[in-house]
Amino acid sequence: MIEVTAATESAALKWLAGHGQRVGRPTPVLTALIATRQPSQWWRYFLYVVVASSAGVGYSLLFGHGMTESVPIYFLYFGMQLSMWDGFRRNDRDLLRVWDPSRKPAEPWWQVVGGWFLASLVVAFGGGIALAVAMYPTARTYAASWLGLLILSALCTGWVLIGTVRRPLFAETAESLAVARALRADQVYVVTPILVVVPLVLDLLENSLPPGFTSWLLGYSAAVVLLQVVAIVRHVRRYRRLPPGDYGTPPVPDPGTPVDWSPPQEAR
Repeated sequence: MIEVTAATESAALKWLAGHGQRVGRPTPVLTALIATRQPSQWWRYFLYVVVASSAGVGYSLLFGHGMTESVPIYFLYFGMQLSMWDGFRRNDRDLLRVWDPSRKPAEPWWQVVGGWFLASLVVAFGGGIALAVAMYPTARTYAASWLGLLILSALCTGWVLIGTVRRPLFAETAESLAVARALRADQVYVVTPILVVVPLVLDLLENSLPPGFTSWLLGYSAAVVLLQVVAIVRHVRRYRRLPPGDYGTPPVPDPGTPVDWSPPQEAR
């Protein structure tokens, strides 16, 4: 259950300040709304990671020698992503008990996700599947094991993204609607496509990449990372400053701030 406490107020203050709105004390509505960013309880997070890691062990047994060495990292990411998403959903359900979602029209899904993010998704999954198919004739075990991981990652990403763009917007005022939209856009990056290519670094370090595909996989990874960096920069610029409004009580001036009490000089 989300409660307005000193800790949640402090977190809301930092989040609002980071988005261009410094206040002395945020409104209770905004504090509760920003508190939906809280992750799952530690034991839920641990449970997701343990279950995902165990599934990774079972997945490895399907392929054996010659598979990609990145299997444990992929399944660890699956557990982390689903755990974070579970925390968001539980927090939303807590709000639904006391607060009706906004009836205001939501942004189209492609605006929530962003064009550069979509481009990085297409390259990450489309490019990865194309490479896996291309390497299958010469490295069947590696290609099949990596292709399976890409499919599982796509399913996990799709599950979280669809839930995010369909997430109810809790808003009573223009300010809370702006905060809700920014929070929803932030949640998209729980499934950043960078997590699709980072595990391949382990194969590079272990020198287990299929012969002839090292440069292709490096170029593929670099393209995904570059597109995602551009997406993050544009996302930060878009939501860096919330629109003007009443987000809480005005900040109290620092008593140690020097004040110039000298009379104004006459214009010459």
